Amino acid sequence: MQRDLPIAVVGAGLGGLVTALALAREGFTRIDVYERSPVLAEVGAGLTISPNSSRALIGIGLGPGLAARADEPPAAMTRHWQSGRVLTRSVRGQALRDQYGAPYCLIHRADLLDLLVEGCAAQPAVRIHTGHALRSVSQDATGVTLAFEDGREARAALAIGCDGVKSAVRRSAFAADAPQFSGYVAWRALLPVEAPEHRLDPPAQLFIGIGHMFMRYHVRHGALTNVVAVARAQDTHWTEEGWTIPSTVAELASHYVGWHEDILAAIRRVPESQCFKWAIHVREPLPSWRAGRLVLVGDAAHPMTPFMGMGAAMAIEDGVVLARSLALRPTLDDALDTYESLRKPRADFVQVESAKRGLRLMGSDPDSYGQSKEVSEDSLGLFAYDAMGVVAAA
Repeated sequence: MQRDLPIAVVGAGLGGLVTALALAREGFTRIDVYERSPVLAEVGAGLTISPNSSRALIGIGLGPGLAARADEPPAAMTRHWQSGRVLTRSVRGQALRDQYGAPYCLIHRADLLDLLVEGCAAQPAVRIHTGHALRSVSQDATGVTLAFEDGREARAALAIGCDGVKSAVRRSAFAADAPQFSGYVAWRALLPVEAPEHRLDPPAQLFIGIGHMFMRYHVRHGALTNVVAVARAQDTHWTEEGWTIPSTVAELASHYVGWHEDILAAIRRVPESQCFKWAIHVREPLPSWRAGRLVLVGDAAHPMTPFMGMGAAMAIEDGVVLARSLALRPTLDDALDTYESLRKPRADFVQVESAKRGLRLMGSDPDSYGQSKEVSEDSLGLFAYDAMGVVAAA
């Protein structure tokens, strides 16, 4: 397909920047990224980069930066909420590199965003426009018109909605349904590692209990511990969505009374000013991710619960497969059909399995966890996916 096709990417989060960079590396020369925020910034939180997503990031040129900024834990384990007993162990590190040819990494989200911004800045084809909040999108036989809230407009031959769970592209052209509260509330925090007893061994540990879980892992080469705590909500009418809703350490602690001392000690170390919560939202799967010259990527298409650690990975895979489809198929329709046929079944599957895994991790019988083979991203074979190769193989 012609490489001077003007392409608009809506959203400059991880999915949008991966898409833009992948398009530029495939030779597309006119890529405009529109971001509603006045500056590019990512929340202070950690992120799992499994081999399927690290393979894709390496494929678009981010291998050296990923190696410099990410951590590869040698192992991980799941523990009992009260006793601390080890329920399962997971092999990571070199064993996964040997098996999949790509690393399993833990990284600060802001560090990955910086890598993507640097990668896009090195591509003359990519132009990032901040302060562009999309109001609506429309299309005709020759292209797409993006209308922004401040009255400005932009024109493109293709518009890619990478604008998250509250996607304006999705709302405008696909479905007007609102995101639905999943019933889970999550807290996040970053704890400084200031003493030997703050170090985790292994450096990734999940505690599970009835209706609750508490995940910790190191980022920035052990300088910080990322904390994600999830609880089933008592107030099922809470609808506020966002990563920066202030909480309190007391509120977080109230959900973990009686838990293992390791968890209580971690909660006591949470900086009061850095304790945030959010209501996890999902949507029903769409019948299609494309409508004419519009297509969706990442959470705009398939927001999911975090219990497989695959939300960012799915967005990364989407962006690379879409760029490869546009590069390797002769027409826009062929490319978008290829993208959807390759990506939608996998993302739909991961959505369902992630929701099921949440029910298991926070079920009524944590004592039995690990006594039989548990379903996980490992056991489902999700790590083997090759976003760089699937289009050519299709």
